[in-house]
Amino acid sequence: MRERSVLWKHGDFLNVWTAETISVFGSQFYLLAMPLVAVMVLDASPFEMGLLFAVEMSPFLLFGLLAGVLADRRRRRSIMIVSDIARAIILAAIPVTWYFDALCWPVMFGVAFLAGMFTAFFDIAYQAYLPVLVKRALLIDANSKLETSRASSQVAGPSIAGLVVDAIGAPFAVAANSASFLASAAFLMRVKKKEVLQKMSNGRSVLGEIREGLDIVFSNKMLRGIAGCTATANLFGSMSFAVMVLFMEDSLELSPTWIGLLFAVGSAGAIVGAITLSRVTSSIGLGKAIVVSSLLSGFPVALMAFAQPDNAFLLLAPLLFVNGILMIVYNVNQISLRQSITPENLQGKMNATMRFLVWGVFPIGGLLGGVLAEMIGLRTIFLVSGLGGTMSFLWVYLSPVPKVRSISNDGIEMSDEAHAA
Repeated sequence: MRERSVLWKHGDFLNVWTAETISVFGSQFYLLAMPLVAVMVLDASPFEMGLLFAVEMSPFLLFGLLAGVLADRRRRRSIMIVSDIARAIILAAIPVTWYFDALCWPVMFGVAFLAGMFTAFFDIAYQAYLPVLVKRALLIDANSKLETSRASSQVAGPSIAGLVVDAIGAPFAVAANSASFLASAAFLMRVKKKEVLQKMSNGRSVLGEIREGLDIVFSNKMLRGIAGCTATANLFGSMSFAVMVLFMEDSLELSPTWIGLLFAVGSAGAIVGAITLSRVTSSIGLGKAIVVSSLLSGFPVALMAFAQPDNAFLLLAPLLFVNGILMIVYNVNQISLRQSITPENLQGKMNATMRFLVWGVFPIGGLLGGVLAEMIGLRTIFLVSGLGGTMSFLWVYLSPVPKVRSISNDGIEMSDEAHAA
């Protein structure tokens, strides 16, 4: 307990924590407002919604591996600051073009792609940066604090974003995210710890380092299992997420305010998951917590297919709440495990390879969701998405992950049956 309390006195961690909190709060405006701009201003079809989501996520497929090499060759904090400032400028294009009656699909796709590109560079540097700041044994506690803060911001963010969209319109709501990125960059600039760049390239090409990142993941049974599980869940999950706002606004006839409240309820579940995470993980073990949460996560999505306009909020609210709990339990534990078994100088390439594999499927899932929604209907997409997502647990169940008990400064601790084997 004394060791965990150190984070509350860790100035650099607190600055990163604050930056992430502000950034993710503003991002809630983007996540709600950007699809609503497409639906309410440009009258998007299911296919156009899927395409917009695919364009936004495609940079992880196109630049993810390169971002990992950069994160191991350059200072990660600097990458994060530049990415924040760039995203702030890019997102400002939405309210500006809308105000001058110039907002169109090319602008939407351009903003989505460029913002997604800098998000790819930021996120990969961010996950590789945390092990620089805190000790290995504190990774779960640090990630839990970050996720708790993220979830707390996500509770208030969508609710406020929904009200703002109703009051001033979706395009101007996007501007709030632009401002949050500038604030995030300001707090990152306050971090004092200097990163030590390890000259590991030795003249190797970028492609050589990309191959090294791929080898890190595919040669490790735990990392390979986590990659397969997360990629499968994301592939099916993105099918429904790409058309979620359209489904709520069109099929369920919900206003932006009610849509924001539903997303907030889901985030409240994430807070509960983050608060109870350490108790759940310590009672059943880190590995088993990953397996169980991945197994159950698809069911709430499948049940959303049965929502109707007259029961939408009452049915979707508890489903999104449970889904929020399961996502936090899975993500915090799998990210912490990945960070703990990877050397510090390879964190960037490992995280980039992971993001390439597990986020690279988002464009595919988004396009599939949009196309299939046109063919078989929005409602059926949620059944396919949820039931397909439940199969993702097999990847980690058939790997050594279930045998992991906990993480210490010396590495991972395996369960007794693992030692016996």
